[in-house]
Amino acid sequence: MSLLSLSFVAALAGLMLGLASCASPLLEYRASDVPPLQLAVVGQPSVHDGRARFRTIFCGLARERSPEADCEKLLAHFANEPGVTGDAPLPQHDPRLRILLVPGGFAECFKDAELFPEALPRLHALGYSVDTVPISGRSSSAFNAWRIAVAVAHTPVPPDGRLVLMGYSKGIVDILEFLSQYPSLAPRVHAVVSIAGSVNGSPAANRYTFVYQAMKDWPIKGCPPGDRGVAVDLQREPRMRWLARHRLPENIRYFSIASIAPDEESARAMGLMKAPLNYVDPLNDGQLLFYDQLLPGSELLGYVRADHWAVALPLQDRWPVLAGNPAGAHFPRDLMLEAIVLRMAEDLRDGS
Repeated sequence: MSLLSLSFVAALAGLMLGLASCASPLLEYRASDVPPLQLAVVGQPSVHDGRARFRTIFCGLARERSPEADCEKLLAHFANEPGVTGDAPLPQHDPRLRILLVPGGFAECFKDAELFPEALPRLHALGYSVDTVPISGRSSSAFNAWRIAVAVAHTPVPPDGRLVLMGYSKGIVDILEFLSQYPSLAPRVHAVVSIAGSVNGSPAANRYTFVYQAMKDWPIKGCPPGDRGVAVDLQREPRMRWLARHRLPENIRYFSIASIAPDEESARAMGLMKAPLNYVDPLNDGQLLFYDQLLPGSELLGYVRADHWAVALPLQDRWPVLAGNPAGAHFPRDLMLEAIVLRMAEDLRDGS
C-alpha cells in the first residue's frame, strides 16, 4: 500500500479518473470539526489520547531546529485535543533502544522507497541502532512474518535495552501477523509503532484489488513476486476479520500516528486513489482513511499533515512530477521520526 508501481498507476488512471469525475463527496468537514475516531472490532481495547504530549515533543524539536517553525501546520488539530500546558522539557535520548523499521507494500520494488533516509544519519550519530527489515514487497503478511521473526531473533538487545518495531503502511500488518505467528519471540518486543498503518485496510484496496490481481503474475525486474498476496491483505474485510480473531500481546506498548492531507497537499499521482476515498471521507492521506490507521489499545500520538507517501518516503524530491503536490508542501519526516523515538525513550524509561 505504501507505493504503487508506475504500471499499476497507469492502468488505474483511466478507470479511476472517470469514476472520480462524476463522484461528489458524501461528507464535507475539516479535522477541527470532529473528534478523533476509531473503527474497531467490538471487544478490542480502545485507543487512548497522547496527542498533547507528542505535540509538545514535536513542536519543541521544531523550535530547536528553526525558531520560526510553525508546527501547527504540520500536526492536524482534531476536536477535543487536550491543550499543551507550558514548555515541558524534551525527553532525553536513550540509545539503548533497538529499532526495526518494517516497510510497506511494493517497497523492495523501488530503489527510491527507503524509509526515512533523512532521519537515519542523525539517529545513528546519537547512538541508536536502526535497521530496516527486508520484507517481500508483493507478498502477504503471513509470508513476511517469518522475515520479521528472523530480524527480531537476530537483533542484539542489551539487558537494559528495548526493542521497538515501527511499521509503515502495510508494514504494521506484517508486524501484527508476526506477533500472532511467533508468540515465543513476541516477549522480545517492548513497543510497536504504527506510522500511517493499514490497520483496518482501505476501501480503495477493496475497490481496485482486481486491477492488481490481473497484473500479479507480471514479471517486474528487481521485484520478486513472492506469494502475490499483498493486495488482498489490504482489503477491509480480511483485516477486520483478523482483528476479530486476534488480541495483541499485552506485554507490548502500542502507539499510532496517522496521516491526513488536503487535496492540494497530496501527491499528484495520489489523486488517482484519493478522489474515491474523498467520496467516503475527506480526512484521508490518499490511501487510508484517518480512522483506519489506529492500532487497538494504542496511544494516539497525533495526525500529521502529510500524504501517504510524504509521511515516510522521499519520493517528492526524487519524483517531483508524480509525488510533488500543487501547494509545494513538504513534510519533515526526520522531525517526526525523532519525535517518535523521543516519545518511545520517555515511555519505556518511565515504564521500566
